[in-house]
Amino acid sequence: MKKLRVGIIGTGFGAKVHAPVMQSHPGFEVVSIASVSRGRLDEIQEETGIKKVYGNWEEMLETEELDLVSVASAPLLHHDMVVKAFASGNHVLCEKPMAFDSIEAEKMIQARDAAGKLGWINFEYRFLPARQKVKEIISSGKIGKVLHVNFSLNIAGYERYATSKRGWLSQKDQAGGMLGAVGSHLIDSLLWWTDGKVEFVSGQLTTHVPEFVDENGEKEIRTADDAFQAMGIFVGGGTFNIGSNIAVRHAEGWELEVYGTEGTIKMLQDNKVLVGIGNGPLEEVDIEEALSVPEGMNPVAAGYFNAFYRSLDEVYKALSGDEMNPHLPVLENGYGVQVVMDAIRRSDEEGRTVLLEY
Repeated sequence: MKKLRVGIIGTGFGAKVHAPVMQSHPGFEVVSIASVSRGRLDEIQEETGIKKVYGNWEEMLETEELDLVSVASAPLLHHDMVVKAFASGNHVLCEKPMAFDSIEAEKMIQARDAAGKLGWINFEYRFLPARQKVKEIISSGKIGKVLHVNFSLNIAGYERYATSKRGWLSQKDQAGGMLGAVGSHLIDSLLWWTDGKVEFVSGQLTTHVPEFVDENGEKEIRTADDAFQAMGIFVGGGTFNIGSNIAVRHAEGWELEVYGTEGTIKMLQDNKVLVGIGNGPLEEVDIEEALSVPEGMNPVAAGYFNAFYRSLDEVYKALSGDEMNPHLPVLENGYGVQVVMDAIRRSDEEGRTVLLEY
């Protein structure tokens, strides 16, 4: 198996998740990682085992001969990093959300086309067996025309959110908030499952915990959403509700309901799928078993392994010349999600339903 050389930008999620999962794949060699804040370089080297740790991501792009650049920085920085990675002659895997807005996302697509390279957005949850099964059932026509979808992720994170700083994730002008962090995944799966486009959307963004004061009296004012709700209509009919709240004490995680003219699908916790056809009962269907997590992998990476490894395997195949898996999310998918998120934000700001423009 040919080794593909990877450079990672971002020593937070990039070091905790991208590095160990990529290192566990026999086709990838992570040769370098770059810090955005230029700190903890020695610690990152020890933590990841990556020999070349840069304090300047642009220097890494200029110095290293890479096959793939993995951008795992804060969303506000994605545009510049992806554009320069393409210009440096690299293929790119970019974390979600793709950019600050759809205007930036469109420019990233243009940069890819100008470079003649490949680019993907890391909507890795598409490759979870439960989500693949949902896609298979909807595409088969077994439940008929999709009438309505409810999809949500609620996380029991109130204690953590109320007792610690959240940094850029809590700042609206830095592309923080749950709409980007969680909503981008919800929207991507929604569009992918249905092969649909959103025509109208109405959204509400909420900040339940608007500030945090540390033991030194330093205050962090939160301007980004820690919860959001949105409802909309697909082009050609069908409706949906999506939402997320991380500032609650108890939560059930991922929950999905898909109602069709001929049947219903329910998915719980991304590991159980139930289907009811006609007037028959909802019954659990078989899904592929989860992958075994490599021994010694840190708990954060382990939580993403089942989805991310499967996604990376498809990226490897595409870069090795195999036919690209149609489920692998390309930049156009990231752009489509940005259009919907932009409309949800606009709806919240203007207090009205928004007609989407593609």
